[in-house]
Amino acid sequence: MTEQESQLVQMIAREVLAVLRSRGLAAASGGTQSAPSGSSDSARVHIQPPVGVCTGDYSKFPELAAKMKSIGAAPPAGAGSSPASSVSESASPSSSSAPAPTVEPIALSGIVTANQLEAAFKANPDGVAVLAADARLTPLANDLARQHAKRVRRLGASESAAASSASSSGGGGAPNADLPWVWWIDGVCPVVQEVTTVRRQRLRRSGANATPGALGQAIRDLAAAVKSKRVAGGLLFVHSAARAVCLANRCPSLRAVVGTCGESVEEAVQQLGANVLIVEYPHHGLRSASAMVDRIMQSVPQAPPAVERDLADLNRCG
Repeated sequence: MTEQESQLVQMIAREVLAVLRSRGLAAASGGTQSAPSGSSDSARVHIQPPVGVCTGDYSKFPELAAKMKSIGAAPPAGAGSSPASSVSESASPSSSSAPAPTVEPIALSGIVTANQLEAAFKANPDGVAVLAADARLTPLANDLARQHAKRVRRLGASESAAASSASSSGGGGAPNADLPWVWWIDGVCPVVQEVTTVRRQRLRRSGANATPGALGQAIRDLAAAVKSKRVAGGLLFVHSAARAVCLANRCPSLRAVVGTCGESVEEAVQQLGANVLIVEYPHHGLRSASAMVDRIMQSVPQAPPAVERDLADLNRCG
């Protein structure tokens, strides 16, 4: 406080005391002290510094005193700086302006249920659920993911990663979701005829003959079409799956599995990104065959990165 400010406060205090004495209330002022020499008043009020003026006394602010000591700064002695402003000045100037860190959503792994998927939609700021590369969806969760395809992202499924993985295995990258599927049969079956007729908008019949001896040609044609991204995958309806699965899996662009039920196809899609379904049609009815065909055709076949690495390593084994 400057000398001029001190004199002004003292003058105001004297005027107040004079009014109190004239009304017989001088004793109510309390806290009065003997007047200093040179003052005509018998008492004066103890003057406190104005609010916001730093006195340099940090005894009432131990946390501030410790902070000032830790940074080696002397207590501010000039007027116009408050304890609050001292704290803010001693803090790092970048702490208040630093942007909040971006928190990546946690990827769902293992077996993911529909409830977990819905919870992820609500929890993430962008409303997108992130799945780990090895995550497996339950049937209900898979239906939910298909309904909200744009709100589900699987780690490791970016275009660049898919291209690099496909080049190492000869797969040529992930197919487009709108690509057709090729089907072939080694004979005649009314169940297969109905299954393929109902889904003819997305199915193309192989040009190979419908005889057991044309299996090799059908697989060669299918592998070439998948590699060139003309089709998403294929359906092979055969009497016996052993020879078909052996030949198909010799082609780097094909990942063939034998369908036994809807759950087995679900696992093949999730674990391998299967793009060829082999069905032993003498052992399946319309309902069973339809369920397996629908499940694989609803997928966009792409092998997880771990499977791509294993296939690349095994190809080098001869």
